Amino acid sequence: MMSALLQTKKNYRCVPTLQQVYPGGPFVFSSDGSFIACACGETINTVDSADFSIKGTIEGNNEAVTALTLSPNDQLLFSAGHSRQIRVWNLATLKCERSWKGHDGPVMAMACHASGGLLASAGAEE
Repeated sequence: MMSALLQTKKNYRCVPTLQQVYPGGPFVFSSDGSFIACACGETINTVDSADFSIKGTIEGNNEAVTALTLSPNDQLLFSAGHSRQIRVWNLATLKCERSWKGHDGPVMAMACHASGGLLASAGAEE
């Protein structure tokens, strides 16, 4: 039986910690699974699924985001919140292209039809 001398490392280098990218709340996966869009309070992060790095940050919601969905081609992101405002974000530019009030109460859920021509939303009307 051979005995080997085990050498332990004495110096360690510090490696950066992972950044928290999802504190809880609405999220949606891209159709190919390559990225995730997740609400982080008033901002929305697009996160690479492979290494969890933040690809982009959308700001300008002025409220907590309650619902997210993507267009079928993953080029547009729809967001909504308690103000009843639905926003359409271009993911290439991270700019809002359009917005409108969709309900008499907070928007709680959204889904985009596979054709890309129809957005369905659900509100918490009284």
